[in-house]
Amino acid sequence: MDKEVLKLFPQRAFKLLSIKDSLRVTGSITKSLMNQKEYQTLVERRKSSWKWDDIELSHDLPKNQLLDHSKENGEKILLIYFSQFFDNDLALHVDYRDGFTSNNKTLIWKPSRMHYKFSSSFIEGVRKLYSGFYLDNPTQFESGLTYIGIIQSNMNQQQKDEVIELFTKYFGEGKNEAIRFSLSDLQKSFNEIFSFFIKKNIPLNPEFAVLGLALVTLYNELQKISHPLDVKSAFLKAHKSLE
Repeated sequence: MDKEVLKLFPQRAFKLLSIKDSLRVTGSITKSLMNQKEYQTLVERRKSSWKWDDIELSHDLPKNQLLDHSKENGEKILLIYFSQFFDNDLALHVDYRDGFTSNNKTLIWKPSRMHYKFSSSFIEGVRKLYSGFYLDNPTQFESGLTYIGIIQSNMNQQQKDEVIELFTKYFGEGKNEAIRFSLSDLQKSFNEIFSFFIKKNIPLNPEFAVLGLALVTLYNELQKISHPLDVKSAFLKAHKSLE
């Protein structure tokens, strides 16, 4: 696995993973980096079902062409992130660092070779989590936390409420207003979440750790954009693709 990615991710998370889980997850991601044929097949499959004309997928980025760090491009990157959760059969690209350029109104995305095939239940949980938050459905939000293994069957209602409050705080104001992205703020939130897990002796679903890796690289890229971004709008656009 890329050591630079691991440096971005709070180390407390690894205290919540067994050695076996850590080796399995890191081994799977490392394997994805090495398998060029699998990567090319994944990109071609994603291109064949791609729905947005103003976002171009490419195996290689054009030389001497930089990303315009505009509000529009930032929200297109968010759309790329969210849209992958609505492609059940494909692995998710989990590294967003330096994967973009732009040409006029077109964003060019080179999907990362670092990818991971989440379980269908975890993907469903992420969808429920985001849908519950952005569509104001607390029941679905709680269901999402259950699907991804954060709320567990042995928890009492008080513990469940504490987890819901913690994750609602993490999601922040993105439901009602455009926000600026800050990697340090995300890392602080993750530290609070993982400290809570350690204190309550709650084991971490290793797939949540992979999602965390995707988020830190996403934030690392989006913090380069000085404009507030409409996260809810990007999610709703991806969600509408189900129709």
